[in-house]
Amino acid sequence: MHSVRIILFGFIFIGKLFADDDSIALLIKTAHASDSPALRTALLKGMIKGLEGQVDINAPEGWSELSAELKKSTDPEHRALAREIGQIFGDAGATQNALSLVKNQKAKINERRSALKALINQKQPELEKLIQSLLDEPEMRMDAIRAFGKIVNADANYLIKQYPNFDTLAKRAVIETLATKKESSEILLRAIEKKKILPEEVPAYTARALHSLLGERFDKAYGKVQVQNTNKKELILKYSKLLDGPEASKADPARGRIVFSAVCGTCHQMYNKGGILGPDLTGSNRANREYILLNIVDPNFDVPDGYKMIVLKTKNGRVLAGTIGEEDSQKVVLKTVSGKEIIAKENINERQKLPLSMMPEGILETIPTEDFFALIKYLQTEEQTELP
Repeated sequence: MHSVRIILFGFIFIGKLFADDDSIALLIKTAHASDSPALRTALLKGMIKGLEGQVDINAPEGWSELSAELKKSTDPEHRALAREIGQIFGDAGATQNALSLVKNQKAKINERRSALKALINQKQPELEKLIQSLLDEPEMRMDAIRAFGKIVNADANYLIKQYPNFDTLAKRAVIETLATKKESSEILLRAIEKKKILPEEVPAYTARALHSLLGERFDKAYGKVQVQNTNKKELILKYSKLLDGPEASKADPARGRIVFSAVCGTCHQMYNKGGILGPDLTGSNRANREYILLNIVDPNFDVPDGYKMIVLKTKNGRVLAGTIGEEDSQKVVLKTVSGKEIIAKENINERQKLPLSMMPEGILETIPTEDFFALIKYLQTEEQTELP
């Protein structure tokens, strides 16, 4: 077993660092010969890692045979991985299969999401209209909104038109998505000017990106982009005193879990649930009330280098804000609110590192006092709380 682990690590390492034909062909050969489902899964994921950001490359020797076998697999993950790799290799059949899967409302939601992600990576032209129809499906809505920022000809005006029909999280996703490209940010600016989107609905970290992209025109519609307030100590004292009251001790952590999901879960994880942009809070010093309040009220007080805001401007006019997930000589993997973005370094026009956290200030001022009590109660739990 020990030797198997060493071999497995070696192949994953190859897939991660090298995307040349020989390395990928070796992974294909090994996966084809393996009768271990777990090992085969790991090898296929290693291939995808090594092929990140590439499109329509020639399939190495052995892929057609392995692909045919995987398509007949009883393991849905193997079929999904085969479809994703096939699309990278320009397999028209895999692409049509993925399109059919995304359109099939009876298919498993995770398989539809995986297929949509692969189609976006391959820049399929049919997605332009398809993502509009996906906005009508609650389970696919967030995926569809994020897709508008990655598909070249996606109609940003359609998102603005649908905006009033969305809940708070979806509205935030619309704003964040439109702020990633020059063309769509102009449409977002017009919506703010016409009061279709209110300035207070624009998160602070998104406002910073829009200020960088649009300058004084954005400031005129939005107001001055605040970097940091000066009354942090007073605010922390205020919220700390509130938590000393009897109402706080009666707060329901189950309600707090719901508040966390809506307010914090886009960026942070707790108990393996949530986003990847910010730190995982599961193991943090959550028993300490002052620690919690400091990090919520003053997120820019002491920002670890790995969580400082990075703004990338690409040569095709996109503006992306996030934190660095990975970086090598060829690419940057940026962790954003909507997930991971892989950007080839040759496509980066400008890179700016700000001494700021992606976390917006003023979060506690946007939620009711009862929700504040519940959120703190949940943040101080030592094990996952069941939903009501």
